[in-house]
Amino acid sequence: MAMMIPDNVIANADDLGLQPSINRAILYCFEQGYINSASLLTNTEYFDETVYLIHQNPSIINIGVHVNLAEGKPVTNFDQEAYLDSDGNWNLNMTNKKVSLLPPGANMAFAKEINAQIDKTLSAKIPITHLDSHYHIHTLPAFYKLFLKAANSYNLKLRLAQTYSEGSWVKFTYRKYVNSLIKKSDKAYSGYFETVDEFLKNTIPRDKITEVMLHPDFDPSNNLTDHYDSSTLSKWTTFLEDRKQAKTQ
Repeated sequence: MAMMIPDNVIANADDLGLQPSINRAILYCFEQGYINSASLLTNTEYFDETVYLIHQNPSIINIGVHVNLAEGKPVTNFDQEAYLDSDGNWNLNMTNKKVSLLPPGANMAFAKEINAQIDKTLSAKIPITHLDSHYHIHTLPAFYKLFLKAANSYNLKLRLAQTYSEGSWVKFTYRKYVNSLIKKSDKAYSGYFETVDEFLKNTIPRDKITEVMLHPDFDPSNNLTDHYDSSTLSKWTTFLEDRKQAKTQ
């Protein structure tokens, strides 16, 4: 029997396509009912084998594009060298700046890159439900308008910025503003977006869908883990197991 993901929860696995162990872990989590959504990277060397994995396994559903402006190479002939390192890979120190805005030329180049990563997935005959991004770059001042435009152009839902406070009033206020624009456009993938820890802290029933972020992987000993925070996936599966047992009692 599948795990008991609440009806109002999207349990999304980020980084599909990053490496084979992550692909195996995400497939396993779909099969076990631990997740019901995933986000695909398009600019890794494993893209083609990941596409094959998706086509061969109908349990992999609700696939989004995990737009990558943080690691690896662009999929376009990206001509803004200031945002790349000497090897032509994304320079995270430049793309992940919290306050800078893009000059006109870079704005156009990034819009083209975002669209190209979406088009690459569609060309592989993979239906897409949503957009998000590696390192949450889509929520930054330089990028949120580009992602919102892409979501509207392709009629896709867009991941919210994190909807909980991390102790910074400025950051929380900014995220609420970005989320208000996404919600106003009717493109929000959920009503809330949280880590597993934040989700499990909240004992108040939610009236809207909550997206919970996971990063499944298998460690070198072939144990299921979360490659971002090793304790996260075990907390999530324990929560689901407890729900399953409660339903059968």
